[in-house]
Parts: sequence; C-alpha cells; structure tokens
Amino acid sequence: MPDLNTFKLEGTKLVPINRFNLEPAKPSTAFSTIAINKANDFKVIEHPIIHSIDIKPILVFPIIESYFPLIEGDKAITENDSFKDYFKNEITLLFPQIEIVPNNGTVFYYENVPDKSGNKGGLRGKVTLKYTIKEKPLQANQKSIPLNLKEAILNLKVNLDFIKVNGIVNTATQEIQFDLIDEAVKIAFLNLVSNLNDLKCNLDLFFDFKGYSKIKRNFLFARDISILKSQIVTKSDLSSPRATLTPKSTIISSPLMVRDDLQTKVAPKTIISGIQLDNSIKSNVQEEYVKSTFLLKINKTLSFPIGADPAISLYKTISGGFVNIPFNLNEDFSQFKQIFVAGYNFSKLSIYKSMVQPNTFLLIAKVYSLSKDLNTMKPCISTIFHAYEEGTGTAEEISKISFQFAIGPNLSDFDLAKLKIALLQNNFLDGDTTDFFDKIQFLFPNDISAEYEVSGNYFLQQSDITTDGKHFLFNLSTENLSEASIMINALNNTISQYANINFKHKEIKDSSIIELNIEQTIGEILGTVIDNTAKKIQIENQSISNCKLNSVLLVYDQNMTYSNGVFFKTYPELISGNTQLLDFSALNPNASSQLKNVFFDFENIENISSEFSQIVSQSTAYNRYVQVQIKGQTAATNRITIELTVQETGTKFTVERLKSEFSTPILFNFIIKNTIENTTLISYKVNYFDKNDNLTGTKNEVFDFSKASIITINKKS
Repeated sequence: MPDLNTFKLEGTKLVPINRFNLEPAKPSTAFSTIAINKANDFKVIEHPIIHSIDIKPILVFPIIESYFPLIEGDKAITENDSFKDYFKNEITLLFPQIEIVPNNGTVFYYENVPDKSGNKGGLRGKVTLKYTIKEKPLQANQKSIPLNLKEAILNLKVNLDFIKVNGIVNTATQEIQFDLIDEAVKIAFLNLVSNLNDLKCNLDLFFDFKGYSKIKRNFLFARDISILKSQIVTKSDLSSPRATLTPKSTIISSPLMVRDDLQTKVAPKTIISGIQLDNSIKSNVQEEYVKSTFLLKINKTLSFPIGADPAISLYKTISGGFVNIPFNLNEDFSQFKQIFVAGYNFSKLSIYKSMVQPNTFLLIAKVYSLSKDLNTMKPCISTIFHAYEEGTGTAEEISKISFQFAIGPNLSDFDLAKLKIALLQNNFLDGDTTDFFDKIQFLFPNDISAEYEVSGNYFLQQSDITTDGKHFLFNLSTENLSEASIMINALNNTISQYANINFKHKEIKDSSIIELNIEQTIGEILGTVIDNTAKKIQIENQSISNCKLNSVLLVYDQNMTYSNGVFFKTYPELISGNTQLLDFSALNPNASSQLKNVFFDFENIENISSEFSQIVSQSTAYNRYVQVQIKGQTAATNRITIELTVQETGTKFTVERLKSEFSTPILFNFIIKNTIENTTLISYKVNYFDKNDNLTGTKNEVFDFSKASIITINKKS
C-alpha cells in the first residue's frame, strides 16, 4: 500500500497531498473498449495507484445493512483474505468465489476474412466467457464482500512471453468478449486447447470493492535555525516524545510552511500554532479512517479441450462446431505495424496499428508536456524542502530540494477525435465501421509496458520515474543548490527545459521530446453538458486562466460528425470560471439527430508565471527570491544579458532579454546554506547590445538582498 500520511480534504474530495490528481490510472497494461460514463468514473485511492475519491452524503432512508471491510497492513489483497467489518467487529468478511465458463456454449469463434480480390485476407475471431460470482458457504458471523468487475485481460502465451488483450465487459449479463485478429486468433486457439501448463493462457479479472483504511497525520515543520539554537523547546511542542526524535531530514510539503524570524526568539509552540492556524490544520487529529475503493485481482487459467463431437464443440466457425486444428502458428509475427495517416506529420505523432486486436492503435506523441491537476487545473509540479526538524545539528541543515511533476502526451481529446475520423477516411479500420467512434481504441506506451529511458538532460535523467496511466511522474532530489535554483528559475520565468524520452517495446523503437514549461501545460479545461431537449451546449472554463476557442467537433448518432471553426473566429475569450451556452443551430444549422459528444479545440491563455511568482516570491531565511526589472531603454538597445553571482554560494545565473521582453520581470531564486554568518551580496553584470548584436555598454554592480528584493536595470547611460 502507499504511504497513508498523504491525504487532505479539498471540498468534497479526499485527495493526496504529495501526489498529483491525474486521470484515473488503469489497473492493467491493456486499454478498455468500454464507453466510460463520466458520472460514474472509477477512481482508485489505494491500489494500485492513489487517486481521489468522491465523498458522497450518507442517506438515512431506506435503511440497508451494508458491510465494509477494515483494510489494515500493507500486504497485497488476495481472494482468500478475510477482514473484520468496519462497523461490527464481530463480523468477518470474505470474498465470494469467481467461476469462469464458456458463454452460451462457445469459448472460441473465428472466420476467414476475404480481401478486395476475394482471396483470404486474414482472420477475425473472439473468445467469449461468462463469469459468475458465487457466495462461499458462510457461518452466522460471516458475510460476503460485494464485488464489481471493472476490467478483464486475456494473457496469451507465446515464446515465453505474453500478449495482452483486454475485453469488453458486460456486467448486466456477466459476459466478457475478447476480439482478436490474424495471428492472435491462432495463438488464442492453441492456448485454449493446449495440454501443457506453460502454453495455457490465463485471465486477469479486476474487481473493485469498498472498504475503510486508516490514515495518520503528523504535522512537522521546518523552523529557523536561530530559533532552534535558542534551546526554547518543550516536549509538548511536538507530536512525538523528544526522546524518539533523531536529527534527520523531514519532508516539508510546501516551502511556504517554513517560518523565520531572525530578530526575535519565539517559542516553537507559538510558531507551530501560527502555521496550523494559517493552514487550517487541527493538531489534535492524529489518525482517522477513510472510506476507499480497492481493487482485487483474480487470475484464472483457461483450458478447454477441443473434444471429438462437433455438435457440442466449444470451438465454432460460421459453419458450426469443429474438432480439428486449422492453424499453424507463426511465432515471428509483429504485434504492431507503423502506419502513416494523411495530415499527421511524423514530427507530431507516431501511429502503430495492432496486429492482434481490431481497431486498436498505439500512439506515441512526439512531445510530452507538463500536465494539469484534474481538481485544481493547475500545473502538476511542486517543490519540497528537506529541512532539519529539531535538536542539535551541523552548519548546513537545509541542503536538499525535491521536485515532483507529471508529464503526459501532448494530445487533446479534440486531437484524438479528429484522428479517429482520419483513420476511417484512410481505410485503416477493420470490419463494420458503423460505430467507429466507439470501436477505436488508443494505447499509449505505458499501456503496453514499453521500456523507457530519459536522456539529453542531466538534471531530469537523475529523476526517479513512475508511471500513472498514460502519465510519467518525476521525483527529483538534489543537494546541488545551484542546480535546484536553475530549475526553479526556469519554471518561474517559463523557460523550457528539454529532454528526450526513448521508448522500446519488442519491434518498436521510438522517441519523444519532454518540454517542461509551466505555461505550456496540457489537459482538458472545458466542462461540457449537452442538453438535446433545449438544443444547447453548456461550456465552463474550469481552468485558472482564460481560454480561447478555435473550433468544435460535433458527434451525432450513427457517428456522423460536423466540424465548425468559423463560429469562433469572433467569439470572445472564455474567462476563468465563466459558463456560456451555445445553441445547436449556431454551430450546425442543418443538424437533426441527437448530439452524442462534443470536442473543442482551444488555447489556454495562461499567465501562470505571474501567479506562481506571487506565491513563491516570499523569501525565507534559506530560500530567497530576487526580482529583476528592466527600465525603459534607448531605441538603440535591442538586447540585454544579465549575469548574476550569489557571493555566499557562488551560484551563477545568466539570462537574456530581447526588447519585446524588457517589460516582463525576471524572478531569480537561490538557496542560502544554513550558516551562522551569511554574506548577503549579489554581484551582477549587465551587457547592452544593439540590433546588430554589437556590445554597446557594460555595467558591473553589487546588490544587497537583505535590504531589498528588486534589482533595477536602468537605461544605458
């Protein structure tokens, strides 16, 4: 289980403190074909990935007796585990039994598909199963845990490896169907009839269930070193006894929770109370239980002998049951084949068509960008100070900074919808294309467990990287304070940091570029509600920035589509938090059928750097921010470079500004080591250039950051 000391309440959602809330991660490496109802979106907070979970009000009537397991410990949950009920400790809760059988007397079906000339063009097939949830024999004090199947994965075996195919789950009829093409049809058949355990395929079933788990909250804060050395400390100031404390680094979840007062000696108890008051933290709450959604993974081996009677055979074609072996296995096939779609340049997107599952495409975006948080719509990036907590220590207690951020493929929902239409128009779809919008599946490198490697940026290469759905989570810690300052300054001033991310999966080798820039984030920011009765679309800008609409793609019944970009040429920007109504007739005057979905192409008019600056430019004793402002220059000055050196640490910064950027302030961050005596001087050199890049003047100055926080670059004399 994850660290449970990471949750907080935001409105009606319980969200992790030190983790970004991205799209719900998938419980497996395959991609679902099920249409997702956003109102009932599945969100996991415990296993395998932490996510937020909606907190629903408890209804008093009607009274239905429910049982919820109390999940304790950190071991993996298995189907044979038992739990105590959260409300009634005397009740023991058990998982029911899961049985898998062929669906309606058929486990495997296939057909030969002709090509345009009428010759054999390939194979199409499916594996069909039915699952049953049966209660085990229970005693009086035992109850069964309700389970709901969320996803099923068929693991086909070949060459000591697996091919994963995800299924279409129908919970109403308890049926599962796996669609297959070409070589996957052969592999599935031979796996199902094999007598060798090593060649039998198996099935992963992912069930969700509700339960309660305990979280703990201990509040520890960094304090100014001068206060620590004052020895004004009492045991009651801390949540743990003084004897148990050791001089070690403690993660601080926000740099703004570092309090300092260099002139007065204030008791730590007063400081902690002030921080708790500022952040609305209740110090007497040390632990509590939260209702969460958990996943149970059950694996079933599939083996169905072919038999001798065609009339009752589980293996069928269009002519009925068969009992022979019609396939020769080609073990050297490729799972994916690269395709090229008109209008989609290789510099933006690589597209690979699956050779084992119909209408399934692997997408490798050529640019990965900073993602937005689903709840706050802010960039998924945070800085964490590792600070000394209490007791005696050395001269350099604050000497480490961590960065956490999330990146994802730079492909919007609008881009993906347009790609589906392009795949249809370029004849890349299999079989009946009537409901092609619902049939097409898109995979990303993480969905197929592709290997990845970051290169080209020494700073980012040192990160610990984990995957979450289609996102990558970077966790980077450094004791090189100059490097950390460079990273923070790049973020403050929207200077892009670049790196390469290289993917490898069997026959596929591809690469993308990571562009880390706080003003070039990705993520959907428009909330839409379709009202077919009133013939209107309600749109809401859920971002903290303004939004400019460029185009709209409307999807109707029978997957008829209509695109309109002219309407938005004169449409005003949508202000943050603003809601507007759009008439169907204004977007498509000829529409007559029901509107199923709508996709917007938009630009996020962000000014996050100024908002970010307002938050982080509050300097502390260790973490300093200095703003550089360039005054109006002579007409001849076309470019200015500024070179700053923090004399205490030797940290150096160099920045260049063109004439069009002179009015934009520059924010510099640097870390002061925790020493008793500090030099508070910054030396800086300003170079002035004309439009021909000739050096026209130079100034050398010294600035004392303990007396002011703004460095002014005056007009060249």
